[in-house]
Amino acid sequence: MTIKVNLSGGCVRRFLFLIGILWSCGDPLLAQTVPADGAAPWYRRLRVGIEWGPTGANEVDGVYLSQITGQKIIQNQRLANSQYAVVFMKDMEYAYYNSKLARKCPNLGDRDVLRECLDEARKYDMPVVAYCQVQYDSSSWRAHPEWRMKGPDGKDLDSRLCYNSGYVEQIKGFLAEMMEYEISGFHVDMLDFGFFAPYGCWCDTCRKQFREQNGIDMPAGPTWDEAWDKMLEFRYRSNVAFCKQVQEFVKSRKPNMSIDFNYHGYPPFAWEVGERPVSHAAVGDFVTAEGLPFVFGQDNPSMLALFLAAARPGGPVQVASSRTMHGYHDFNIRPLAELKWEVFTYLAHGAQCTIVDKANYDGTLDPVAYRRLGEVFGEAIAKGEYFGHTPVAEVGLYFSSRSRDWYGRDDRVKYMAAFWGAHKALKQSQITQGMILDENVTAERLRAFPVVYLPGVAVLSDREVELLESYVRDGGNLLVTGMTGVCDRYGQPQKTSALERLIGARLVRCVTEYPDNYLRLPSDLKDGDCGFLLRDVPADWPMLSWSPLVAYEPTEAKGVGQAMIAYRSQSNQWAGHMSPEKSIGPAILLHRLGKGKVLCVAGCPDAAYVGQFRMPEHRYLIRNMIRNLNPEPLVRVDAPPQVEVVVARDSARKRLLVHFLSHFGAPSSAGISFDKGTRVLPSVMEEELPFSARIHVSVPIRKASVAGADSSVKPCPEGLRLDTPRCHEVLILDLQ
Repeated sequence: MTIKVNLSGGCVRRFLFLIGILWSCGDPLLAQTVPADGAAPWYRRLRVGIEWGPTGANEVDGVYLSQITGQKIIQNQRLANSQYAVVFMKDMEYAYYNSKLARKCPNLGDRDVLRECLDEARKYDMPVVAYCQVQYDSSSWRAHPEWRMKGPDGKDLDSRLCYNSGYVEQIKGFLAEMMEYEISGFHVDMLDFGFFAPYGCWCDTCRKQFREQNGIDMPAGPTWDEAWDKMLEFRYRSNVAFCKQVQEFVKSRKPNMSIDFNYHGYPPFAWEVGERPVSHAAVGDFVTAEGLPFVFGQDNPSMLALFLAAARPGGPVQVASSRTMHGYHDFNIRPLAELKWEVFTYLAHGAQCTIVDKANYDGTLDPVAYRRLGEVFGEAIAKGEYFGHTPVAEVGLYFSSRSRDWYGRDDRVKYMAAFWGAHKALKQSQITQGMILDENVTAERLRAFPVVYLPGVAVLSDREVELLESYVRDGGNLLVTGMTGVCDRYGQPQKTSALERLIGARLVRCVTEYPDNYLRLPSDLKDGDCGFLLRDVPADWPMLSWSPLVAYEPTEAKGVGQAMIAYRSQSNQWAGHMSPEKSIGPAILLHRLGKGKVLCVAGCPDAAYVGQFRMPEHRYLIRNMIRNLNPEPLVRVDAPPQVEVVVARDSARKRLLVHFLSHFGAPSSAGISFDKGTRVLPSVMEEELPFSARIHVSVPIRKASVAGADSSVKPCPEGLRLDTPRCHEVLILDLQ
């Protein structure tokens, strides 16, 4: 590797940053430049924006939202360096524009907030997107009993409206009214089947359509059989069909107007809400979802951005979060460092970022929040040249919607824990990753990654297995953990594993009744070709891997270590949480197939890593196996576990961009800690803390520099050393 270190670019980048801050003071709209041909829509050329919405829905006083004006909304957006505005115009009770179909918020009087927003935004060429709510539209629910969702008992489901009813025409009516204004697009929210049981609709229309399509009556609830499989498909299709009708209506009238639908096809959401990852990400001009680390954990911003990119390959991706600490309607503000970390995580992964702000009850706005966001967004605008490039990832992390639905069933953590833990372990090991989804997996997608990682993917179709076998035989590398491939299409354990040819072993049994299982790697591995497994993992030590365990009998694979089950004592209060007793098979299988290699772990160190008994050794073992499968990635980084690395290729300038993102806070995990066991809210990062990283690049580089004037890069024995005080830094590697 040839290195020439040049830090002179820091002065230029400092100048760009200052320009971004000056933009927040009112002159000029540097980030709002529109291409000469005007072809690029707002969601492809702008990166950061704010969604404004009210708090409440009250008509018993003269206070609710009485102080809001469209001018104030846009002026505060300007203060925050927001490049586009999303504004609530139709929610569960009111319209905030002059509507003939919906009751306008009483305290607005003759005023039209949408008109006011557009008049002010026109001065700055700022796109304005109108928000429209679908589910929990209480006003429409009260007015039209015939549109209500019904439970299996025939009773109305409160505030839920059927996707197969005439309600779609009501939504079209709201949108038609707003299309009379010069808005840039629509954000259509709440496209779910409920966040509490019963999930779905059993109205007469749905029952009739289901029988016509399937020849059987609707099951009354989850039966987890062929009938319920048809029921899930019916719900998924009904949701997508509703969205497509709405989208086609908008495009038929104004083809250039954008429309997007709030998406709940991503973890931790599952079958209950009625959305599947790929099919529901395909509707709208782009896919948008909520990051919310205060709800889903600190790993969610990274995981969600990667997930959306896989669900909508090549398409625009947007992530929304909140400026508040724990929820949309608490009136506080997150620290500057915390906001920077989240916003730059989305941008580094190629996503657009929207921050949600809820007005005070009377409609006034918090200037502190907008000034703070102005600093974050100003830096984002100044760094614009570093975002939106082609990602370079060494591991493709596999997600299976079929396993989510049929193995996870009513306990989504049962499946998703391994996926969450795998992402977390890779992120904290500075191993770059992308995601692969079962709905749209192809041979080409698999080949995009040197390593494909299947964390507890219990259900695999024949087509998926064929693709994976071809991938490995042609030189790909596979990491498999836990219950991968051991269940049939309905999520039930089967006698043989779908991956027996791939892993080179026969399935003996699955241990799912107790989670206190162990993996042990003996010290005699140190001197052999399996010594890589013991880096930072104690030898001869039973490592608690709180998860199911699979017993295998090697046929062609090499088995190493022991998969161990614990002692059992029926009279012991600690039964189910005991020390290891005996081995039931190898801990890890190593198998060469064609030109490729497969590592199979009998347990789930990934699931354990986000459980209540997580240990760093779980992460170390996963890292060790990836490094064995792909020892020489394009960019290899050694940094503290709080640091995530994103690598992108800027082909136009012939350079690699290495993003460093750090969050220094107590560990928390997406969904699992919030949903199960001890509830631990994510900690808040108050300061950007300095850190160092060592970087090895496997291709020749001409020059290395950094984006931040207060960061540095210099040669070291490993290649390069980066020192930075920032939570987001970019290492620029100009290639020879």
